[in-house]
Amino acid sequence: MMPRPTGLGARLAALHAASFGGIGVYVPFFPIWLESRGLPASWIGIVLAVPIIVRILVTAPLMTLADRSVGARRLIAGACFAVSAIYLTLLAVSGPVAIAVLVALMAVAQAPIIPTADLVTIQAIRRDSRLDYGRVRLWGSIAFLIASIGGGYLLEVLPADAVVWFLFSLAVGAMATAWAVVPESAPAHADLRRESVPAAPAGIPLALWFVIGAGACTQASHGALYAFGSIHWRDLGFSSATIGLLWAVGVVAEILVFAVLGRSVGRGSALGLLLLGAGAGMIRFAALAADPGLAATFVLQALHGLTFGATHLGTMGALAQLAPEGGRGRAQGVMASAHAFAMASATGLSGLLFRAAGPLVFLAMVPLAAAGLAFALLARRTARAHPQSAGDGGWTRLPS
Repeated sequence: MMPRPTGLGARLAALHAASFGGIGVYVPFFPIWLESRGLPASWIGIVLAVPIIVRILVTAPLMTLADRSVGARRLIAGACFAVSAIYLTLLAVSGPVAIAVLVALMAVAQAPIIPTADLVTIQAIRRDSRLDYGRVRLWGSIAFLIASIGGGYLLEVLPADAVVWFLFSLAVGAMATAWAVVPESAPAHADLRRESVPAAPAGIPLALWFVIGAGACTQASHGALYAFGSIHWRDLGFSSATIGLLWAVGVVAEILVFAVLGRSVGRGSALGLLLLGAGAGMIRFAALAADPGLAATFVLQALHGLTFGATHLGTMGALAQLAPEGGRGRAQGVMASAHAFAMASATGLSGLLFRAAGPLVFLAMVPLAAAGLAFALLARRTARAHPQSAGDGGWTRLPS
């Protein structure tokens, strides 16, 4: 039975659900809206690439606002308000250049939303050990799945502009949710049990840099699958319904891993989860390159629970344990920017390889997962050598 968080956990779960609902509509259906506006395929590719580039550049600077007087509540709610306003504006413009400019502005506004929601959740876990990160975060994945399915049914009967109206409504809902559930505290790192005082700027410890590298490389190893998995499966003769089920299996596995392993975030096993995710990635993408058949492909899709889910839990757990007081927002922003850069690079590489190498493009992702494994091992070694060099000093159980 799906776990139902209560109290603060329920409010945080609502924040994640609101943050991910719009993505569940944007990813599958925004390209359809772009096509309805007459954009050729080349321009659609450019417009969809713009947010990735923007996130690389702006996420880390914007996330420092969560450590300062702006605070997490106003940062998320203000960002969602800006996103909703830009969606309305998109309905009034035409032409690829104008749309690309607005999408770039929207990407700026979107950049801090999910990292700040994660940061708020991690901070809450640090204050209350009863909270379970996985059982909070899985509601974001559930919302993504529901929005994707619901959006598909709605767009069967509604015109293409309904995509943008749907996204506008979800952004307004996310703004209201953030305002209602995120505490009225100043910096995201503030301890609500005592008066907030300004914190001196803090650097990112070496072990956390290795964690950022591990998470970025392992998540980027999904690049070929995200970009060309459906196309390759269609070329193999899999039906559209089967392809949809393959993706659904991955999301369900991700949700289950969050439910089962999520309590480990902040409790000492972060690096073990990173090692598990990277190792599973090496196996998954090497096997996909061999075209193993439909039944085996379903099994490999179920490994998404480890390659994405365990890796995400590991990076969040390490952030909770290693990020220094006064610099957690910055650390979260650097992590998000590094992930975006790695994913953009892997996706671009995949585009160059896919037509020439076919399924061997998945084999090219194995070294990325291996790099993630190597970075995780370096993080564990560094954390063991300097257990008190980061965070609040007491988080010595991280190596595992």
